[in-house]
Amino acid sequence: MDTKEYYLDAFVDYLNKSDKSSGTISTYTANIIGFIKYYVESYGEEFIPENVIMMDLKDYRNYLLNIKRQKASTINNKIAALKEYFFFLKSNGIIKDNPAENMKKIRTNKPTAPKGFSDSDFRKIKRYVYRSQKNLWIVVFELLSKTGVRVSELINIRLADITINERSGNLRVIGKNQKERNIPLHLDVRKAITAYMEVRDRMSISSDFLLISERKRPFTRSGIFKMLKRWENDTNIKIHPHMFRHHFAIQILNTPKSDINTVQYLLGHESIESSAIYLKVRQEDLEKSINALTDY
Repeated sequence: MDTKEYYLDAFVDYLNKSDKSSGTISTYTANIIGFIKYYVESYGEEFIPENVIMMDLKDYRNYLLNIKRQKASTINNKIAALKEYFFFLKSNGIIKDNPAENMKKIRTNKPTAPKGFSDSDFRKIKRYVYRSQKNLWIVVFELLSKTGVRVSELINIRLADITINERSGNLRVIGKNQKERNIPLHLDVRKAITAYMEVRDRMSISSDFLLISERKRPFTRSGIFKMLKRWENDTNIKIHPHMFRHHFAIQILNTPKSDINTVQYLLGHESIESSAIYLKVRQEDLEKSINALTDY
């Protein structure tokens, strides 16, 4: 195949100048040549970059997926090469419109479900935190495990965001993209906040942030991570703040009358796809339960 007419030599120069590795360059080149062969064989006409439209690229993507049965990651690598190629052609005035500009990659399911705590590990951590009798630790533990907040949300909780009544409570959370959600507060969380506030009030704090460090300053991300690292070292259990979030999501899914929409709202997910991973986790748990059955 004569590559010059397809601007491939200039494309390789462009990739070199963009500091792409030699492996990437050879893969991109092979992927472009693969598309050109497909184009010529499918449409029975000479390949002229200017004549390529979005539909051709979509047809190629479908061909790779449904006829060639290639993996999503393989196809996405080919799409990446085509996007780079047509961007280069448009940037150099070789084509007027870039047909690959809005080309979407194939969505891949996350290969593994998020890692949560086993019930026994969770109980060990809880026991350790409560035995410390540190009100700050207890409130952090309860907020993480029974509201599902992210660390960024946790450290930004203001006193005005908390409402505690005799039999109920509410936490107002400002999440990603300034999206607001209201999380009902479990009795354990309400107790932990009330006990912590008594200690906090004695410290004469002027800040309106809930969580205050020993230096009387609002907690930072690194402050929370250091606290959890201490828990991890003392309990010998792997602890990451997101694991509390996963634990919370699974607990919610396992309660009657809760569904994936409940999880989406409480976790502040933008899309249902982010929440759907927990359905997979629950399915795995159900399968473990079934497999654990013994004959009587």
